[in-house]
Amino acid sequence: MRVARDLRGEDREICQGQVRLHLDDTEFHAELVDVSSNGFRARHSDPRLEPGREVRFQHRIFAGRAKVVWTALVGGQTQSGFQIVRG
Repeated sequence: MRVARDLRGEDREICQGQVRLHLDDTEFHAELVDVSSNGFRARHSDPRLEPGREVRFQHRIFAGRAKVVWTALVGGQTQSGFQIVRG
């Protein structure tokens, strides 16, 4: 049996709540799964969130820009990992 390795280099903290994402002049909501100092993971249903796409995001605690690093079907739901873009 193969076991997937966790390749994340940062600790993650569970974080819940909605995050508003803005892509191509469209706003939609996603549900946060976890956060780190440089990124976050969210559940959503937007097929445009492909690796390399950049979004603006807004959560009740933080806001900014982020790049989609990966998107996958996890437990029947679409999830994406985002890296926060600084500067």
